[in-house]
Amino acid sequence: MTNLYNPLTNRKPSSSRFFNAVMLLGMLTFAFMPMTHAVSLTGTITLEQVIANVLKHNPQLRMDGYEANAAASRVRQAGQGRPLEVTLDMQDFAGSGTYNGINRLETTLSLGKILELGGKASSRENLARRHANLLNNMLDSKRMDLLAKVAEQFMRVVVNQHRLDIAREQLKLVKRTHAIVEQRVKVGKSHVAELRREAITLTRSEIDLEHAEHGLAFSRLKLATSWGETKPQFSLARADLFELPAVQPFEQLEGLLANNPDLTRFATEERVTQAQLHLAKTRQASDLKLSAGIRYFNEQQDGALVLSVSMPFGSAPRARPYIEEMEYLSQREPLRYEQQRLALLSSLYEIYQELLHAQRASKALNEKMIPEAERAVNDYEQGYKSGRFSLLELNETQRILIDARLEAVLTAANYHRFRIEIERLTGAAIHSGVNP
Repeated sequence: MTNLYNPLTNRKPSSSRFFNAVMLLGMLTFAFMPMTHAVSLTGTITLEQVIANVLKHNPQLRMDGYEANAAASRVRQAGQGRPLEVTLDMQDFAGSGTYNGINRLETTLSLGKILELGGKASSRENLARRHANLLNNMLDSKRMDLLAKVAEQFMRVVVNQHRLDIAREQLKLVKRTHAIVEQRVKVGKSHVAELRREAITLTRSEIDLEHAEHGLAFSRLKLATSWGETKPQFSLARADLFELPAVQPFEQLEGLLANNPDLTRFATEERVTQAQLHLAKTRQASDLKLSAGIRYFNEQQDGALVLSVSMPFGSAPRARPYIEEMEYLSQREPLRYEQQRLALLSSLYEIYQELLHAQRASKALNEKMIPEAERAVNDYEQGYKSGRFSLLELNETQRILIDARLEAVLTAANYHRFRIEIERLTGAAIHSGVNP
């Protein structure tokens, strides 16, 4: 039996028909929107409808909107210069002797400001903007993960619908066999033990049908919760599971790896490191502190202007360790990028091979195995009626047919999942997957 396996993540892979609805919607950066209630999806639904509802109403995406807005505020904060400082200085009062009381009080009111040299404010703003871009990349990745999860849930509903159809078909087949056995027992061609055996098979098929119904109900509920519903209103998830669109040759897919969101994030991180290096270099320039005001002499009842200028020494040597740290980190980034690119290339090749295998297996199942199994069931059924084959042989043939049909469903689902993983790795909208 084909397992629903994703070799990239070692877990169940994400669903198909994903980029048709997601690539243009999911890669956008969503700003904050006022809270609204999710629209109930009724009747027959498609993945596009599900994705649109989730994008509009999912709480996680709304949380990301707040976070993106906070990052924009941090950019504005970083671009602000140092504020003006008002200083009131009072001295030579409330002492002893001639300084008793306030007769010799000197009061100075000054206005000061630190002048940042070396472009520190613009460098801070640029660094904050790079961090905001990095956050947007991370939010895009989280959004893609969420939408992939939703698409997987949609795919699970589609698969469970097929499972239910197969369980109904199995029950119908077993009931027909039960009737044949019952008739043979009546005319004395089969022992009653065969009827009892088939009764057990019939009960098992009824249990399998009930299990399939429960599985579908749970998957429908899980899908509905992604847009905030606790009672699903839709009746059918519509998708053409067995349409398997072709993918590009591997060489073309390899060329598209540069669009991978992880590689894009590494490129953004490299720009962040460069911005941090530029900011570290601004530490070499010492800031000036200017202050000017007026001083009032209470004893003479006179006033005078005051001016103060100060600048720290040793800024360049103190800045050197910060600059060296950022220089080392900036040299590391290209190597991290290359390491990630090679890992993605390996994953892409593995998934591509799995996809080709699923394509060939699906074709063999639908064009060869299932038709042959259907003919074999008919042959063994007729042969059992005439006494040429045993009930055990008939049941085994029926089991082969049911297993082949279920395997065809799972193999087709895997094909779409592998395809969507390729699309995610390459960052390309191939407009593929389960078509409604």
